[in-house]
Amino acid sequence: SKDEAAEKGTSPEETIKEEEEEELIPAKATEEEPAKEPTGVPTPTAKPGASKVGKIDLAALGLIKSRQQATKKSATFTDIRDNQSSRRRDHRARQRDRMKARKAGTMPPKHVSTVERKKDVILDYPVTVRSFSAAAGIPINELLRLLMTLGAATNQNANLDSATVELLATETGINVQIKEEADAEEGLMEEIQAARSTVDPESLGPRPPVITFLGHVDHGKTSLVDAIRESRIAQKEAGGITQHIGAYTAALADGRKVTVLDTPGHEAFTAMRARGAQTTDIAVLVVAANDGVMAQTEEAANHAKSAGVPIVVAINKMDVAGANADQVKSQLSGIGIQTEDWGGEIGAVEVSALQKKGIEELLERVLLEAEVLDLKAHSTGDAMGVILESKVEKGKGKVAHALVQDGTLKVKDVVLAGPTFGKIRLMFDADGKPMKSAGPSTPVEILGLEELPIVGEKFYAVKDIKAAKEVAVKRAERRQDRERAKQSGTTAQALMEQIDESLAARIRYVLKGDVQGSVEVLSETLIGMSTEEVKVDVIHSGVGAVTETDVNLAEAADAVVIGFHVVPDSKTRKTAERAHVEIRRYDVIYDLIEDTEKAILGSLAPKEEEKIVGHADVLQVFRSSRWGSIAGSKVTDGILSRNCHARLIRDGAVIYEAPFASLRHFKDDVREVKEGNECGIKIQDFEDIKAGDVIEAFIMVEKERTLEELQAIQQDDASTDGEEVSEG
Repeated sequence: SKDEAAEKGTSPEETIKEEEEEELIPAKATEEEPAKEPTGVPTPTAKPGASKVGKIDLAALGLIKSRQQATKKSATFTDIRDNQSSRRRDHRARQRDRMKARKAGTMPPKHVSTVERKKDVILDYPVTVRSFSAAAGIPINELLRLLMTLGAATNQNANLDSATVELLATETGINVQIKEEADAEEGLMEEIQAARSTVDPESLGPRPPVITFLGHVDHGKTSLVDAIRESRIAQKEAGGITQHIGAYTAALADGRKVTVLDTPGHEAFTAMRARGAQTTDIAVLVVAANDGVMAQTEEAANHAKSAGVPIVVAINKMDVAGANADQVKSQLSGIGIQTEDWGGEIGAVEVSALQKKGIEELLERVLLEAEVLDLKAHSTGDAMGVILESKVEKGKGKVAHALVQDGTLKVKDVVLAGPTFGKIRLMFDADGKPMKSAGPSTPVEILGLEELPIVGEKFYAVKDIKAAKEVAVKRAERRQDRERAKQSGTTAQALMEQIDESLAARIRYVLKGDVQGSVEVLSETLIGMSTEEVKVDVIHSGVGAVTETDVNLAEAADAVVIGFHVVPDSKTRKTAERAHVEIRRYDVIYDLIEDTEKAILGSLAPKEEEKIVGHADVLQVFRSSRWGSIAGSKVTDGILSRNCHARLIRDGAVIYEAPFASLRHFKDDVREVKEGNECGIKIQDFEDIKAGDVIEAFIMVEKERTLEELQAIQQDDASTDGEEVSEG
């Protein structure tokens, strides 16, 4: 300041210069001499323009600022006060502009996205709220609010399933295309197609037909396969029923061959029947002559129609009492299967698998259909086909049952099958004999894949094992992403379901089986048996023997271990005994379903039902200072008891319900009053009783629950929900 400068004998300009240098170039602090605080300059916490010692000359202040601005280019130190002042000035300027715009009616929206919204976007899979926002140019918060209003509350990093993405696209008016990362796969598939295009055209020739036996359980499908192959498969099957797809080659008397697929008939194996129908050339619909058309008969016929394959009907068990082929044909016409006898084009052959009658006629009809189809395939070139079944077999490891559809599959071929791959080490035919190669329409057993392939997947023989591995890994990752997408994201409905499930009793299983197809079917069947009150969970499922890991998992989850056609070793049994974990072994799906039904029923709370035990007419009402309104009544039917509940009915309408407070016969308190007797009735906490009222006595009795009753309730609820959705 000027006063300080005068005391020191220096000019104001020299003082200002010294202060400026001290401010812009702070002194380095040392241990011996700490840095001196600049004098005459406000600290950063002080208000700009104010000094500790008072006001400074405006001219001097202007000189300071001009010199500071001149030295800013070379100085590395930034004055905090200038930044704060600048921000305040900018903020006040923006406020003034907004006030003017508001008065002029030209106020812009408060939140305006600077990102341009797009009408067409391509999204990489998996899709998250964040990636959708970035691609579409829509703020994340806006998308989250939209999802909330749609009942799909989630977070910005959650994976969205295709249905939710489609819903978002519709609501925002954007055309969305989801692009899956499949560059490596596309390249490999192009190589496969290119290799197949170079196959010698001369190698294209006739191939054996693939015929699939479909129909209801226990109608004799496997027995027909045995009759054709002269084998005894049916005698070896547990419970006498087929529980997985079987593929066999049959050589006929004239040297021709047919490939036979045998499918399960039990209602639980719907997916297997569908796969069989999709894989086959000709469907043989087997119907027992004594049973006629059943539920799975119609379902199997629909699978064949959906697959677009010709149908031949085999009316089996013609040797059984009560067999009626005409009635079967009539029933078939009722489900859209018009046989030749009924003016249609579908052949129907009467057979007896047990007596081997009509087998030749059935095969002739099948081969006639095959001639019309003119089935051909390449006998050379890289093979392709479909996975029928997979399992873990002792002494062999991971085994895949496959059907070669084109080309020739050889030992040491590299195979890509869905999310797995491998080099074939060994191959076996349907009878377990080693094979070096397998041509079109040949069922084979393959050893050498890294993991169990998914049933129903296509397989391809490829040249490059590295490319096969890359594609398999990518497919496995996408499969995991899809599973995570299903589980991530919380909707209001899912939240309510979680709350409902938390209140339900639970039956937990660890499921192990001999083949993947059966494990899938059993898992879906068991979970599908859940009711609103009892949930059935399969916390883990797999192919192979029961292991100690399975037992430990069951112990932690309080679950039962199920072994379907597989058994634990002695070490695993001892582990289970120590852990008090129950291991159950089943060979037939019926037994597993029956035991699960019993477990569900055992977990159900008993149902209470109302039972009416008597009625009384109110003849006269008495008033008592002690008891209040007493109904002088006569029992018209049944018995009125003190442990009953009373229901007061007036003019046909229920007025009140409560327990009996007292029953009196003349002056005596009684436990019950029988039909024809008069009594005084006091209903608990009720005074508005009138002559002419009717008192109905009832009790609540416990009734055992049935699974059919629960399933009927669930079906009614499902149909009601469907009606509400359709109305909406």
